Amino acid sequence: MPALEILIATPAVRNLIRESKSHQLPSMMQTGKKYGMQLLDDAIMDLYNKGQVGADDAYTKANDKARFRPLLKSPPTDFTEA
Repeated sequence: MPALEILIATPAVRNLIRESKSHQLPSMMQTGKKYGMQLLDDAIMDLYNKGQVGADDAYTKANDKARFRPLLKSPPTDFTEA
């Protein structure tokens, strides 16, 4: 099941890339939903909510593991979130 991350090259996005501020792109993508932008984790959560992927697969593929940990029946011990 494909989960897509979509970035649209708006003038603001181009400016972030030009100024080497790519670490700010996820924030820009969240605010750019009206332009069709989408974060990978939002796409994965949508697939999970539709029952197209299981919690374990969603957690494994997600960038923000903490967002998906509550969905798991037995979450793994993750010392990086301490």
